[in-house]
Amino acid sequence: MCGIAGLILKSPSAGPMVPKLKALSRSLQHRGPDGEGFLLQNETHAVPYFDAFSQTPGRKLNYLPEAKLPEQESTSFLGFVHRRLSIIDLSETGHQPMCDTQGKLWITYNGEVYNYPELKKELGNLGYTFISESDTEVILQAYRHWGEKCVDHFNGMWAFCIYDTEKNRCFASRDRFGVKPFYYVDKPNLFAFASEQKALVNAGLAGSSVNEKALHNYLVNSLLESEEQNFFADIRELWPGTNLIYNLNTHHFRLSSYYHLNHQLSLANEVLTDEELIDKISSAFKQSVRLRLRSDVEVGTCLSGGIDSSAIAMSISELTRQPFHCFTSVFRNTPFNEEHYADLVAKKAGAYHDKVEPTFEGLTVELDELIYSQDVPIWDTSTYAQYKVMELAKKNKIKVVLDGQGADELFAGYHHHFLATWNHYFAKGQPLTSFRSIKASSDSIQNPFLFFIKERIKHNFHFQSNKLSPLLKKEFVNTYPISNPSRYFNDLNEQLIHDIYHTRLKSFLKCEDRCGMWHSVESRVPFSDDIDLIQLMFSFDANRKIQKGTSKYLLREALKSSLPKEIYERRDKKGFDTPVQNWLTRLRPLMIDEVLNSGLNLIDPLHIQKFNSSDPYQNKLLFRLFVFCRWKKRFKA
Repeated sequence: MCGIAGLILKSPSAGPMVPKLKALSRSLQHRGPDGEGFLLQNETHAVPYFDAFSQTPGRKLNYLPEAKLPEQESTSFLGFVHRRLSIIDLSETGHQPMCDTQGKLWITYNGEVYNYPELKKELGNLGYTFISESDTEVILQAYRHWGEKCVDHFNGMWAFCIYDTEKNRCFASRDRFGVKPFYYVDKPNLFAFASEQKALVNAGLAGSSVNEKALHNYLVNSLLESEEQNFFADIRELWPGTNLIYNLNTHHFRLSSYYHLNHQLSLANEVLTDEELIDKISSAFKQSVRLRLRSDVEVGTCLSGGIDSSAIAMSISELTRQPFHCFTSVFRNTPFNEEHYADLVAKKAGAYHDKVEPTFEGLTVELDELIYSQDVPIWDTSTYAQYKVMELAKKNKIKVVLDGQGADELFAGYHHHFLATWNHYFAKGQPLTSFRSIKASSDSIQNPFLFFIKERIKHNFHFQSNKLSPLLKKEFVNTYPISNPSRYFNDLNEQLIHDIYHTRLKSFLKCEDRCGMWHSVESRVPFSDDIDLIQLMFSFDANRKIQKGTSKYLLREALKSSLPKEIYERRDKKGFDTPVQNWLTRLRPLMIDEVLNSGLNLIDPLHIQKFNSSDPYQNKLLFRLFVFCRWKKRFKA
């Protein structure tokens, strides 16, 4: 897990390269405090350099730097930056940027390809040799053998760029669901990329002006990073499951999608009985956790007390038979507190249980740093809970944690997933089946028939759009399309895929990465990047994921023998929840003052203080306005 960046100069007008590379590195230091490396490529050769954080070379390898990055250099047209968080192969042989033994392929890489030992063996049988114990070198050799198709062989999370000197091109790739970030800028005189947008802005490679459509999506549609054109007007995002191939001769690039769930759906495992399918899921899940325990440093886990994180914690316990650290955010004396459930799991797992209690006072003090860590404005205060959990891991000197992001999208864990199954039965002319399913869900959803009717109405009529006018000017609200957040499909797989790519999961993974890496902690998410588990979960009728009125039925049954009884029987859902309405009420005077004094031309000052403070939707909209104002100050936008 690291921070990566790169710069390609198209013309002399782009200015000197070295100061920009150093600025990129400084902005990414939190992602990789254990090492720092640079590559400069001119017309004849590539030279690796170090700066303040380089490790002392222990072996003579062609990618280990022996010279400090020069203050002035005017001949290079390509530069790579790498900030290292040492997880696998802690020695000098894991240093980056790395090249192959021939010096023809160079890489800067962020992530973990967990099946690298198996790939290393496969490539070794094909005649390839290795000099390190890192997964980085395996990626290089995989690219040499399979070319762009190498990513089809990877199980894990990644964002990398390979400079291919023979083909005079750069090959960049991002993992299937976007666990690891990759942002880029393409200008007439330069092309640049980085793990975080703030690095591109701080290095002067992108401006801090706001993309108006992204702002509209954030304030009006409650969406973040929902399109390739990002919050910063100059910056684009390499979409999940996409490769970028940059031609250094023409300075043109092409994007190529190599993976999308729409093309992976099948019924290959539909012939299995529930018992057989559950056994297969249990085996696949435990294997996904086993792979993500591969590390040369200690591994812990986030633990909320819900079924997803509990399943991970219990699997770690069964696989390692050793004590490990669990990290939990608690909100004592509130309905949001899950401490009791987390305690049950930690006790059964024999784990060290470390807890943190995020507070309103802490949020007000750390809000600006929290916003800065995320690059873009935050949705709500739940991000702060995750931020504090990752900080707690760092305080306990744990560099790697597992987390449960993605389980809801694989196994159908949200209430609106019930709607997709009910809609399906109605659409297929099976109303009695739908009515029976609705009735059976009463343990999971209060008044399920009323819930079904309300959500169907909201699907057809976007009532919340009327609540925008007290805070936002109509001309701003109507600038771009207003999307209805209550969008329900007649097919559960379609609903899950929509959640993965367009609403929940992608944004959750962004927060997961930024919260972890701000504290130099690698977060591993088996539900979101294990290709075998993902493929399995989309290889049968999706309606089997909700049975007997129970969400995530197959995951519950797969882990039934491992989970404490109270966890297995839980039907409520909290996640990294916070006492958000209480906090927003206390924050209201500060929010109103900040917004009124912001000079924003998209608000109506006369109406700001008249909005309905008892309405949760309008409270959250005011919070987003407030956060945007603080974001503008922090980035001088």
